[in-house]
Amino acid sequence: MKTLKHIAAAGCSLLLLTQCATQDDVQSLQRQLRAVNQKVEDVRSNAVGQMQKRQASSVSKLDQVEDETQRIKSSIEENTSQNTQFRDQVNQNFAKLQGSVDNTKSSQDAKIVELNQKIAVLEEKLAMVSENFSKAQQDRVAEAEKRAQAAAQKAEAAKQKATQANAAASPPPPPPASQSTGVIQVSPSGKKTKVAAAAPAPAAPKPSGKTSEAAPKEQPAAPPPPAAEKAPAEKAASSTDPFASGMNQFKDKKYKDAYKSFEQSLTANPNGSQAAKSLYYMGESLYNQGEYDLAILDYQKVISNHGKDALAPGALLKQGMSFEKLTDHETAKIIYKKLINDYGGSSEAAQAKERLGKL
Repeated sequence: MKTLKHIAAAGCSLLLLTQCATQDDVQSLQRQLRAVNQKVEDVRSNAVGQMQKRQASSVSKLDQVEDETQRIKSSIEENTSQNTQFRDQVNQNFAKLQGSVDNTKSSQDAKIVELNQKIAVLEEKLAMVSENFSKAQQDRVAEAEKRAQAAAQKAEAAKQKATQANAAASPPPPPPASQSTGVIQVSPSGKKTKVAAAAPAPAAPKPSGKTSEAAPKEQPAAPPPPAAEKAPAEKAASSTDPFASGMNQFKDKKYKDAYKSFEQSLTANPNGSQAAKSLYYMGESLYNQGEYDLAILDYQKVISNHGKDALAPGALLKQGMSFEKLTDHETAKIIYKKLINDYGGSSEAAQAKERLGKL
């Protein structure tokens, strides 16, 4: 604005001077006016150029700021999108994990229910087999009692025969002097001896030397005494400890005889100190004979009735091995796990772990 005012003033001055000034002055003023115009043009061009440059610089900076703002905005949007995706993925993973946990829990619950059902069925089977075995054992005891009674009757009969044989072996009394005429009288004891020995009845006795011959004919009835000697031997054998006999027979691999001996020991003293051992070795005798199902019952009696005995872990281990022999591996696994849980520090538990790892 100031420049324009100066130009206007210069113009006015020029008009005034043109009227008064000379031609030289006019030319001088024209030159000055052109110089002033040139300066005005230079000032205008410089000011406008600088302003345009500044404006261009400002516009450039604004563009840079806008680009940076756009870039930051894009980065923020990208981060927001990534965060959203990550959150969605986390939620999906959590949902999958929760579903997996629920499925695993339901599967485990189903397996537990199935195992409980198997255990219940197994307990029912064990109860039935135990009942049948108890009946069979009672029948065996009754049969053993009958055999014992029959043996006692035979021993009594043998004793009577031995007594009769001893009586028959003794010489008959000499005939009285009044009967020296040669007539032989047969005493009642002589008749008993002849009947017991099944000897033929003598013919009509004759007098004189025949009397001495009658006594020698009675001598063959003497052999029965060995039966009388056998009875004390049988009594001595029956008086021995059945458990000790069973152990000797078990060591000699006479498992049937060993089972009978252990059974006699248990019957004689069911609550004694050898009861658990008798039951355990009864199971061992059956196991070694291949009767695994019956062995399981005797092992179960050790576990149920003598759970605190030192043989209880061994009974559990052999019970599991019996189920392995019967190819019932699931039941064997259950028994091995019970052994590990109840008797974890025993050597049988270590064996159970080893066998469980192989199933």
